[in-house]
Amino acid sequence: MARPLRLVLPNSLYHVIARGNERKAVFRDDDDRRRYLGRLAHYRERDGFLVLAYCLMGNHIHLAIETGEVGLPKTMAGLQSSYTQAFNRKHRRVGHLFQGRYKAMLVDKDAYGQALIRYIHRNPVEAGIVRRDSDYEWSSAKAWLRGGGPEWLDVKAGMRLFGPTPRRAMAVYQTFRSDARGASYDTLPSVGQQVRGGDEFADVVRRHAGNGQPPRWKHVSIESVARDVAEEAGVKISDLKSPGRGRQESRARALVAARAQELGGISISRTARYFERDDSSLLRAVERLKGEGK
Repeated sequence: MARPLRLVLPNSLYHVIARGNERKAVFRDDDDRRRYLGRLAHYRERDGFLVLAYCLMGNHIHLAIETGEVGLPKTMAGLQSSYTQAFNRKHRRVGHLFQGRYKAMLVDKDAYGQALIRYIHRNPVEAGIVRRDSDYEWSSAKAWLRGGGPEWLDVKAGMRLFGPTPRRAMAVYQTFRSDARGASYDTLPSVGQQVRGGDEFADVVRRHAGNGQPPRWKHVSIESVARDVAEEAGVKISDLKSPGRGRQESRARALVAARAQELGGISISRTARYFERDDSSLLRAVERLKGEGK
């Protein structure tokens, strides 16, 4: 029976799981773990993806990766192969280290991104290794709580799943990580073995998989895009809705319109109504922005 094709989409969140062959250890000591993270950092730099969270267990690995333009299969092939070669040389062994193909679940970032981060960080807790997720040395949990972490770990990008500002995101994360109420990540809706999300999310994925175009998520809203752009530009949404014609605010409105159209299929006319602006003026601003290559 043929293997199902990978769902390869740019700018998407994946939950990657790689297990040891015959359930055997993929790390024998801390040097092995450091080597794996070093290879992960190398491929992140090469391929331009984001590492939002990770957890290295004894015989398996969890990663939360947000892809860039390079497909996940190319990244994982290089990562797994180069680490296996180094492991085999060091420990004088031959053969496969990992169990077949890694598992890659495409996750509805807005709906289930928070649950994925908590799930990855709580793996050592659920396994009875530590009492608190931040006590485990070989995961990103401690870096999430304290901020910072290694240069290649994209905590700030991951925190955007929890709130529009660093302070708000941290407050939500700290509450959410210890809140046992609600459905666990394992019980959230999924479609087949490759999509963690509802039917609507899966339909969007199916329509765009394999055509090289970024998907347009139906749940993207003008409000969510406007919040992100306002934070990036250092302005308030009220500034963007005000009648003023400042250059910074005008450019930010154009960026909101362009992103909402690209990510959510939201018309520029609809964004113009949101900002109480003239359709043609906003359209010209978007065209100028695209001319800048932004």
